[in-house]
Amino acid sequence: MKGQMSKERLALYDAQCALCQRTKKTVTKLDWLNKIKWVSLQEYEKIDHSLTFRAIDLRRELHLLIETEKDIKILKGFRSIRYMFLLLPSTFVLGLLLYIPGVSRIGDPIYKWVAKRRHQLLKGQCDSDSCTI
Repeated sequence: MKGQMSKERLALYDAQCALCQRTKKTVTKLDWLNKIKWVSLQEYEKIDHSLTFRAIDLRRELHLLIETEKDIKILKGFRSIRYMFLLLPSTFVLGLLLYIPGVSRIGDPIYKWVAKRRHQLLKGQCDSDSCTI
């Protein structure tokens, strides 16, 4: 990621997880303005970066890296989804609602519950051990 006047957004997703693949596919369809670049965490881990993450953390929740001229902000899980919703014209209003004070107290646990149980919820659609984390 190179610093630019406009924000560059890099979503790190697990390419071996069916839920992550669906999330990427859905958000990409709604991203008419191409505001989010998607990179599999498997590819990201192969390249030397100034930012490193524990492999287990990358597999537990979606990471969104937002780069500006000055720094890189990292959003994870519910917070990354909430931010993405603000970027997409069709989900902008929902994104605003998710920023109402207190909503993250509900959104964070729901995101973590779904992520932790994705293997069970997808009923065998995950072909690797990624979904069992």
